[in-house]
This record gives sequence, C-alpha cells and structure tokens, in this order.
Amino acid sequence: MRHACVRSLQCFLLMLMMFATINAIAQETSASDPKHLRFLTQHLQFLSVDGFNQFRYVDNRPGDVAARDDYYKLSTVGRLTLVGEGVTYLQFRAESGRSFYSSYDYTGIGMHEKYWSFNLKSLFLGQKFGHHLEAQAGGLEYDRGAGTEATYADNDGWLEGYRLTYAVQKHFTPDALSVTVGYSGDFKQPNVFARLPRMAQENYVQILARKRVGTNADVSAEFDSLQAIRYTREAVHLQKLRLLVVDEIVLESITRTSDTVRSGGAGTVFRTCDRKGRLRLGMFFTDIPEDMFLKDGKTIFYNGDFYVLGQRLGPNIRIVPLKNLDIGLMGSARTDNTASTRYRGQISVCYHFASLLNRALR
Repeated sequence: MRHACVRSLQCFLLMLMMFATINAIAQETSASDPKHLRFLTQHLQFLSVDGFNQFRYVDNRPGDVAARDDYYKLSTVGRLTLVGEGVTYLQFRAESGRSFYSSYDYTGIGMHEKYWSFNLKSLFLGQKFGHHLEAQAGGLEYDRGAGTEATYADNDGWLEGYRLTYAVQKHFTPDALSVTVGYSGDFKQPNVFARLPRMAQENYVQILARKRVGTNADVSAEFDSLQAIRYTREAVHLQKLRLLVVDEIVLESITRTSDTVRSGGAGTVFRTCDRKGRLRLGMFFTDIPEDMFLKDGKTIFYNGDFYVLGQRLGPNIRIVPLKNLDIGLMGSARTDNTASTRYRGQISVCYHFASLLNRALR
C-alpha cells in the first residue's frame, strides 16, 4: 500500500514538474528571448494531457477473478508546428501502458504488483499541400472514421506507415478520402523508435471515406486489408437528436470478407440529463466473433480491450463535476458463450491538463 501511494504521488509530481518546466520556459523566453525557446513556446501545442486513476474488476467465471486493481494512466498528445500555420508539423503521443491494447499500469493496490512505464508511442510528420491534400508519415494514429474502438483498433494502438488524405466539401462526394499503407503489429513494443523500421514493410491497407450529413450526422465507410485478410467497416454517428430517450447514437458494422466470412457490429446510445452536460447516461452492445481477427490461429488485430470479443452488454455513465474533471463508470456482461471475460466494471477519474500547459507556453 505504501509503495502504491508513493507511485501515485510520483505520477502527480510528474504532472506538476511538466507544468513548472513549461512555465519556466515561458518566463525565460520573455526575459532573454532566445530563438530556439521562442520557437518552442510559439509552435508547440498540447492537444491533450490527461491523468487518470482507475479501479477495474474483471472475472472470467465464478471464482476466477482476473483483475481487482487500481490503475493509473498518463497520456500526452502534442503537435509542433514547423512551417506556417500547421503546414508542416510533427505530432506525438507519449503514454503509459506496455501493449497495443492497454495504456494503464498497476499502482500496486490490488492483485498485481506496481509497474511504471512511459513511452513515445506515436510520432509522425505531417505536410499539407494547398487546401485539400495532406500527407503523414511515421508512427501514425489509426483513423476510426465515425466509429469507435469497439469494432476497430484499440484507442491505445499504433501503426507505422504513410497516409494521404484528400478533403473537399461538396454535396455529393465524401468530405474526406484517405488512403493508409503501413505495418500493424509489434503489439508488445510501445516504443515508436523500435517500430519505425517497419515502415519498410507493409501488411495493412485502409481506404476510408467520411461524410458529414446535415448538422447532426457523421458517416464513414472503409475497406481494410490486414495481413491479406479483407474487411469492410461502416459507421454512423448521430448527435443532438431531439428524441425522448436518447440524444446520441453510434452504430457500427464490420465484415470479414475473405478467409472465413464473419460479420459483427456495435451500437451505443447516450442521453444527456442536464443542460450543462454534466451527467450523461449510456448503454452499449457489441457482437464481434471470436475469430474476426485470427489468421492461422494467431491474433492479427485488437479492438478495444473493454469490449473484447463476443457479445457484450453494459452501461456507460459520465459525470463532469468540474470543467476539466471527468468521472466515468462502465460495466459489461458477456451475453453469449465465448471464452472472453464474463463481467467487467471500472470507475475512472480523469483530469485534463492541456489548457493549463498551453497557457503556460503562451
């Protein structure tokens, strides 16, 4: 217990040190104004900086508890503009967690011993050409379209390769069309520099089209190839609906079209219970066949670790007591006979630091 408290304190102090360091840089810049520091403070933007604490319970069957632990997570996503107003940029994601499907580590409170990790998981160069064309290369993030990690890559995952996106808003064409070619794998290697040599290899292709329909609907459709196994995936995200029971709906489907045809999908609904959006109640259902991402008996892809495979049903509650503070409660139960976990529940507390750090930079 004592060691876990020390580790939690160290995580908190790390966030404070980041804030203090950037604040010191900003103050030093205003005093001496060296060019390299001025460039950093003017061109670096934190897109997100989040600190999480989570308690999670997982069991496989009666008497078989897989996890009853307290976890922590530190995650930072930033962008450094190199030329113009984002014409050329570097983007990165640094985060705790040791695998493709996990960004949390143990605090030592619970069944498992404490573990500390922090890695640069993604790093890529972006270049815009005019108003419509954009290229990215390096350790990329997955493009999930209008869908979520329930049917596609875990939010914590990584990819090495190249992406070209053409964006134009016309009535009868997609708002954005992207092509991604690269390597998906090394699921236990969180360090992007160790994976960048994979850019010379290719086992992943995605062609994705996305369209905004009206003011409330976002639709996407894609073709994917994972180690020569082909998939199609579709999603629609409806928001600000004037319905009595729900005001947001996400519907997703995925089909494996080669090497044993399989179909799966997911649906999520939400209802905001107050005018300020401080309380949101939701429910989800997923149905992803166990062999959706298997090839020759080996797993070639991981969807979100909370949803896993098989049929699952559960609630999703979000509470926002303060502007930058989120509290989330999620649970799920297996509704079929797959070999995945039976019950899973978690309570998460997250504080968003990005606005504080960006103000310090300025």
